[in-house]
Amino acid sequence: MIPLQINKQPSPKKGDLLLSEPFLMDSNFSRVVILLCEHNEEGSFGLILNNTLEIDVNSIVTDFPEVKIPVGFGGPVERSQLFYMHQNEQIEGCTKIGKNLYLGGDYLEIKDRIKKDEMTASNLRFFIGYTGWGKGQLQEEIDELSWVVMKAPDDLNVFNAFEDELWRDLILQLGGKYKIMADYPLNPADN
Repeated sequence: MIPLQINKQPSPKKGDLLLSEPFLMDSNFSRVVILLCEHNEEGSFGLILNNTLEIDVNSIVTDFPEVKIPVGFGGPVERSQLFYMHQNEQIEGCTKIGKNLYLGGDYLEIKDRIKKDEMTASNLRFFIGYTGWGKGQLQEEIDELSWVVMKAPDDLNVFNAFEDELWRDLILQLGGKYKIMADYPLNPADN
């Protein structure tokens, strides 16, 4: 295999995207796009955007308003936990992670706003589990070229980012040397 020479990448920050390199061996991270929800000296936390499960939130949460909102696989850590992102800065206890994008907050308030049709699949998204890195771990993986750091495009709609082509589309947007990666086969032996 010929090593792909990638220019030094920017340091990741909250709100950035992480695109997995095309041959990452861990099946949890095969051609994934992760939204970095937190990044500091203690570690990093993100949610996989392009791995939607074939279930709705009603099938896993009891006493929840009837609503058709798909659930994504956020990552392999804490798979018994449900995370949610939304566009409502008024939700008590939520954390801003990007332009008009918030994580968590008062669960009962979320349920109430769903009942009032103020929150739907167009502005609310659920995830089982998350992706996490300990102190310095993410930077090590970036230095090993496991991840490409990308500023989230202004036109990225995380509430409609379920498609299989998200990873490829974003790699193509990076252009240059990255563009080659977009057409790599899933299995290098198929080349």
